[in-house]
Formats: sequence, structure tokens, C-alpha cells
Amino acid sequence: MRDWRALLLGVFLLGACQAPAASPPSGGAVPAAPPPAAQAPTSSAGTAPTSGAAAPASLETVRVGTVNSASDAVFYWEQEHGYLREQGLDLEATPFNGAQLMIAPLGADQLDVGGGGPGPGLFNAILRGVNVRIVADRSRAAPGTRFNCLSVRKPLLDSGQVRSFADLRGRVFAENVPGVLTTSLVEREMQKAGYSLQDVTSVTMGFPDMVTGMANDAVDFGVLTEPYITLSEQRGVAQCWKPTSEMGPNFQIAVILYGPTFAEQRADVARRFMLAHLRALRDYHRAFFGDGENRPEFVRLMGRVSGVTDLDLLERMEPTWADPNGSVNVDSLADVQRWYIGRGEQTGEVDFSRVVDMSFVDYAVERLGRAPGT
Repeated sequence: MRDWRALLLGVFLLGACQAPAASPPSGGAVPAAPPPAAQAPTSSAGTAPTSGAAAPASLETVRVGTVNSASDAVFYWEQEHGYLREQGLDLEATPFNGAQLMIAPLGADQLDVGGGGPGPGLFNAILRGVNVRIVADRSRAAPGTRFNCLSVRKPLLDSGQVRSFADLRGRVFAENVPGVLTTSLVEREMQKAGYSLQDVTSVTMGFPDMVTGMANDAVDFGVLTEPYITLSEQRGVAQCWKPTSEMGPNFQIAVILYGPTFAEQRADVARRFMLAHLRALRDYHRAFFGDGENRPEFVRLMGRVSGVTDLDLLERMEPTWADPNGSVNVDSLADVQRWYIGRGEQTGEVDFSRVVDMSFVDYAVERLGRAPGT
């Protein structure tokens, strides 16, 4: 169970789940343990992801927030494969127990790069004057992918009791966080069927407990993420019924954030970092969505970063997807923002024309060219 929990934060980055300590990759590429959940980093000293030695004076350090999840492997790939060094950069990773804890350090110039879900935690911080920038895609529900899925208790599907969204009315719906952004997609489908979230019983529990709840007939449906989709199907407990990629094609699940000081006063460094990052992301795409080159090495790195020892599970589960050209689906951000405002959870409307800054990925794509097939 502990191994599985380490993967939770790869998708719902602003959730309340806590990441466990992770075993570092060779060379000490991952800090040994995350700080307490309420603690932001106060100093960059001692957190460098390279064998404990300070970076050479000729390299500029980029401070990156991580959550010790498998999706963080791309950051370490760009470090271990020399992409950052080629740009005169070095990586310093600071682990957090949740990505929402990165927002304040990003705004206070204690962190350069972070990641987060486009939810009220991020949007309300921006409205309060924390001028972080949304600069690139981190996770997207691309058509054909199923890293996130509305899963339904298998006996309900096998018996034909659930064949459409109308059949979910009056049943028990589980969320890992109250009003998590993927619930906006579920409610939209409910509304098409003539009802809303008020017509189901909503409960909040972590992903492992959702699987247990479905096994015990206490939960009827909920949005699962990997590896819990694979695990629940393997046990015959639940079935992926509607991937988020079907309910909301290209739905923006998470984004990469730059702190304002990094984006404005160290813009050249920020551009070079994005160049190295997109190179690593394209290696990831080739490994999991292309010809499979370097896939075994990526799987091992994902295991070391997240602390997951079951490499067979990592190999079998569906990979998350991010645009190899770094683009962000702004329409999706606007949709989910309207949903949060309608729920009273967001205090105002974020002007995405000022917050979303694609200049860094534009710089990288200009030098790398567009990813093959895009």
C-alpha cells in the first residue's frame, strides 16, 4: 500500500494526500524525505539533487519543487542526461507534501519552478497577488489516454445496472478531495442526464480507500488515477468506465508554474530551463507513446523517484500525458474556473491572458522544432 500511495500526487497535485519518503536515484538525485506538510523550504542549502556536492560556479541553479511522484522523473531525466548542464544549469529539488504548498515559496522567490492543478488554491492565490506564471503543460487528458478515469463498481456494470450516467443518480460518489477539478467533468455529464451532484451521495476518501469501498459495496463510482485504475481492475473490484479524456478531451489536469522573479529577472535562465525540460519530456513521450526507446530506464527512474518498488506495476499502468510542445489548454482553464466560481470556491476571475505565459515554450520549440507527429 505504501508503494502505491507514492504515485497519488502525479495527477491531483493540489490534493490533500501526503507523499511518502522516496529512495533517491543513484547519485542522490532525490532528497531522502519530504519536509512536514505545513513547512515550506526556508533555504536551498543541502537539497541539491547531485551527490551532495555544490554545483560548479559556472552552473546556475534552478530550484524545483517536487512531490516525489513518478511524474517528477522528467525533471531528474533532464538532470541525469546532461540536458540542464548543456544549458549551463543545475537542478536543486525540494520535496513538498502537496503542490499547493509550492505557491507561496514561488511567490516569495524561495522556489523557481513548481507544478499545480488549475483549482481554487492556485487561482485564489493569483487573485491575492501571488504573481506566479502558468508556463507549460504538466498533465493533460489527451484523447486515447486513461491515466484518470471515472471507475464504476464492477458488479454494477456486469449486471447492467449502470449503462449510462442516468443510472448513477442516487448512488455513492467518492472524491479524493472535495470538489476536485475532475468532478467538474462528472457533474457536466450528470447535467446532460438531467441531474447534478446534489442527486448523489458524495463522500471524500483517498484513492486506496475508494478501491476498498468499491470492494465492500460502500462506494459505487469515483474518479481514480493510476495505479489504482490498474489495481482495481486487476482485483475485479471496479472498471474504468469513462476516462477523463472522453468526458473532457485535452482537459488540463496540471500545469508547470514559474515564480515571478524567475520569470522576470532570470528570464534567460527560465528559457534555458524550458529548453532542457522539453528535451526530457520528448524522451518520455518516445518511451511511453512512441517506439519505446529508453522505456525500461524511465520506468526504473520513476520507481526510484517515487519510492515504488513494484516496477511491474509501473510498467503495466497507463502513463500520464503532457504536450511535448508544452502548450496549455487555456479554454480548459477557463471552463474549470467558471465551475469553481459557480460553487463559490473562487473569489473572482483570473485573467489568463496575463497569467499564462507561453514565451518560454515558444523559445524552446523555436530551437528544438516541433515534436515529431505534432
